[in-house]
Amino acid sequence: MKSICVHIFLFVLSITLSKAQVDSVEQKVYKNNILPSPTFTYSPRTDVVLGLYLLYQFKFDRKDHNTRPSNINIYYGSSYKGQNYLSSEHTILTNHEQYYFKGIFEYKKTPEKLYRLGPDSPNEEWVNAEYHSIEFKERFLKQIQPKIFMGARIRSINIFDVSYQKDSGEAIEPPPELPYADGGSYLGIGPVFMWDKRNSILTPTKNYYLDVAAVFYKSLMDKGSFFTLEIDGRRYHDLTNDGKNVLAYHLLFKSTFGDVPFHELSMIGGKQILRGYELGRFRDDHAIQLQAEFRKNIIGRFGATAFVGTGTVFDEFQDFQHLKAALGGGLRFNINRKDPTNVRIDFAWSVTDYNKGLYITLGEAF
Repeated sequence: MKSICVHIFLFVLSITLSKAQVDSVEQKVYKNNILPSPTFTYSPRTDVVLGLYLLYQFKFDRKDHNTRPSNINIYYGSSYKGQNYLSSEHTILTNHEQYYFKGIFEYKKTPEKLYRLGPDSPNEEWVNAEYHSIEFKERFLKQIQPKIFMGARIRSINIFDVSYQKDSGEAIEPPPELPYADGGSYLGIGPVFMWDKRNSILTPTKNYYLDVAAVFYKSLMDKGSFFTLEIDGRRYHDLTNDGKNVLAYHLLFKSTFGDVPFHELSMIGGKQILRGYELGRFRDDHAIQLQAEFRKNIIGRFGATAFVGTGTVFDEFQDFQHLKAALGGGLRFNINRKDPTNVRIDFAWSVTDYNKGLYITLGEAF
């Protein structure tokens, strides 16, 4: 596995070096960039997922130095176990950051292991679920003070063609403890507050980010309604005032209420926070996660990171316990000196549950 990772990382460097900009005095006009990269992730649930990631960084007014660059990405991935992913994400800031648009469109076909709800669900009690999902999410934000935005979030999610099997492949009925296990269609809308003082969207090195979103969802198939509250807070300390030694913190909280389907419950893990846990291994009504990461430039375009995280899921606030923990490290390669964008390779493992994950993609985890 280590040999495979090294070869993939070198391959990433070989195709992106041709796109990297040479050292020069900072230009007065921003240069828009298209950056391609292969991606690689590994977890026990998905096995190896290979994909292609295409990133476009741009400004509407390339002479506007007060507006951070926008970005649009397209991703396709496929795994040996039958997962297929197609998504496009964007963060778009208009001139002088008067308006801020952030959203995603994603199609996913995936077999997935579903465990019992709660933070102490045993590893041996699970079923295979196969389903298709289509998700659209968009934030429409208006700047009300410098770097402070308010607006609305709209999201639609459709889960369909859901089936369940034993490990042997034999079809079974959906587990009774999974709410609305046959899928469904939901539409949600709600207010958003965002305070974003990061110096960069993709590779921040200083300041902070706070996002609070409350969304009310209604089923389009008479399956009730539910409510979610999400808080995303991040802090970046530039320890040497040159962007070469950064200490970053990330807090993520989600709470759900009402007739919540299984795919909308609060979860921990993934490739962005509490790396080392596969997303969805633990899920319940509420989840809280915290991580810290040290990022260091080693030489030239190369850097390294070390990170640690903790978190859990719970159904009642007084039952906050069963903390999970994970740690790991990674390498970085900056493919765009003028607007720093890192290829990252991270390896992480969980301290408490012996899970692990390997991730190669563009952009920092947070």
